Amino acid sequence: MADVIVCGAGAAGLSAAAMLRRSGMQVLVIERSVAVAASWRARYDELFLNTPGWMAAQPGWAAPRRRYGEFPSRDQWINYLEDYARHHRLDIRFGVEAQRIDPAPAGWLIQAGDTTLEAAVVVVATGYDHDPYLPMWPGMDQFPGEVLHAAAYRTAAAFAGHDVLIAGANTTGVELATHLCRAGASRVRIACRTPPNLVRRKMLGVPVGFIGLLLMPLPRAWADWAGRRVQHAAFGDLPALGLPTAPLGIRTVLEQTGRGPSYDDGFAHLLRSGQIQVVAAVHGFDGASVILADGTRIRPDTVIAATGYRRGLQSLVGHLGVLGPAGTPVFHGGSQHPLAPRLFFIGYRITLAGQMPAMRADARGIARAARRAVRHMPRPAAGGRP
Repeated sequence: MADVIVCGAGAAGLSAAAMLRRSGMQVLVIERSVAVAASWRARYDELFLNTPGWMAAQPGWAAPRRRYGEFPSRDQWINYLEDYARHHRLDIRFGVEAQRIDPAPAGWLIQAGDTTLEAAVVVVATGYDHDPYLPMWPGMDQFPGEVLHAAAYRTAAAFAGHDVLIAGANTTGVELATHLCRAGASRVRIACRTPPNLVRRKMLGVPVGFIGLLLMPLPRAWADWAGRRVQHAAFGDLPALGLPTAPLGIRTVLEQTGRGPSYDDGFAHLLRSGQIQVVAAVHGFDGASVILADGTRIRPDTVIAATGYRRGLQSLVGHLGVLGPAGTPVFHGGSQHPLAPRLFFIGYRITLAGQMPAMRADARGIARAARRAVRHMPRPAAGGRP
């Protein structure tokens, strides 16, 4: 029986495994795919991290700009995580998917297909963006064009000459709209139900994630005010560009919904020049027409749903009482739910500085808490179960 089993070989799982191993514990990582960083491998070609490499790097292995870029691309980040796993000599078993976790006398049992694994400690790191969420809009099945979730989108070049509607103005929606324009889409519209807070990756040469780090200790109202000032300094009057003002501030949105701001990589400029148009939210479909919330009908060739993901934790741990109403863990990092001692979660927390810095802190917290927990576990009686 391993001291610890980590479920998931993405950045969060690898980081936790590395810190646990460094603390002297025997660690096994199980991963449902055939390689580390599976979710990153499935993302679109033009993807870049919005967090600079030095802030995204996980404990025990730096991400120098000369090797991985200032803001690592998808492939550079995959290379970083491969290097990270090799550097820490992590024991990873691929093709093993954790399907259900149950308590056991000596810790936890993990059901993985026909195999049952046991460990004193379990760390769940199966990913924040686990299950793509595609709304079932009325009439969608009769639409003659293509409707796809952003998870299935690979490259903007495939949509050159297309009239594209993107549903959702989160970070993914804003990025895809920008890439599609640059790749020659004939028309790009973005359907927006709730206007996002828009920020740039850098302000006056300073990464916005670092600015977010400075804002984290502030009261919510102050952080919201500072976020508004940052946005106005970067873009001026956003409603004048066709993007309504976000109804809530950056910190409030983060705390209430778990969503961070949307990152601009030329989006505001394309709005200003009229190459991207913001329209009302998608209400439904009627044949070849998409019906918007304001009653407008448009006829795009393709609809890309940038409508987010679900955590996919209900079947895994939902029966343990450790999830909140939104399906996310109630406790993160080194904290443990009273109903589930020695069960930890990492990668489900977003801060104003981004997810990666939170993962780094949570990995260290898990290693400290797990080591203490195992040290104080009762020893089995002689002749008892090992």
